[in-house]
Amino acid sequence: MKVDIKQKLKEEKMLRELSKDHRSVFETKLKRELHNETKVSYKFLLIAASVAILFSIGLMTSINQESSVNQIQAPQSAKVSLEEFSPELKKIENYYLTAINFELANLEITEGNKLILEEYFRKMNSLTNEYKLQSERLEIDKIDEELINGLIDNLQMRLQLMIELKNELKKIKTKENENYAI
Repeated sequence: MKVDIKQKLKEEKMLRELSKDHRSVFETKLKRELHNETKVSYKFLLIAASVAILFSIGLMTSINQESSVNQIQAPQSAKVSLEEFSPELKKIENYYLTAINFELANLEITEGNKLILEEYFRKMNSLTNEYKLQSERLEIDKIDEELINGLIDNLQMRLQLMIELKNELKKIKTKENENYAI
């Protein structure tokens, strides 16, 4: 069987004949592949810019507040504290304040003792306000012994009040325990 190669090539060429719009389809595919424009998401840049703007606004606000507070405050050199007058008095003040805060931290608040706590806290607040007023007088007027003794007495009364409150709460707790036992 002899096969004419020329004839066979012509037949294959006819089979390989491309469609008329083949060139345009090929060009569009080629452009799509070569000039593929990837859409970059800028959401992370928007979020970062928003955070940066909020941070800068907060920073500017805090700087402005600090400068306005510094302008409003009276000069610090005119104020006198207990430490400047006597380091021992400052130690005494710190001792009482630490003891009061310790007693406050150890309080157990329940529904049963809420009314008692409110009454004691009202008394504590009035003593604290009185202490602040005496401290302001200490800063304005010249230091005298009666004023310093008044400050120390106030601290002692506040500590005594906290101890009384703690004892009252213990009594209530023991009564509740006795009631449960019965």
